[in-house]
Amino acid sequence: MDFLVGVDLQDSFVLGWHYNDQTLEIELEFSIWPESKYYEAPKIGEHTCYRLGSLLFEGVLSINGLLNQNDIQPIIDLDGSKDYGSIDYFEKNQSYFKVAGGFGNIEFESSGVHFKLRT
Repeated sequence: MDFLVGVDLQDSFVLGWHYNDQTLEIELEFSIWPESKYYEAPKIGEHTCYRLGSLLFEGVLSINGLLNQNDIQPIIDLDGSKDYGSIDYFEKNQSYFKVAGGFGNIEFESSGVHFKLRT
């Protein structure tokens, strides 16, 4: 998963998640560092580049541990923005994933994962 080179998931912010029709989407404000091909100059006041996007897992047939977003209280930052913390743990072993964060400690199989940035 070379798209994660230079992307710090523990410094990224989870903005939401959806699981529907065998697709799990975790929306994030990614923390991107100079080693990444997606890096851009940071905005004033940022210590690195932050870009909106998502991790999109396809072909998810069963998922364990995913919490309902409506049941989770978001963190409200000083500027009024909301997030659900970061991704604390991310492991991929062939088609099997373990991912932990504010959305739960989830385990699932997926046919593929895509890194999607908003323009």
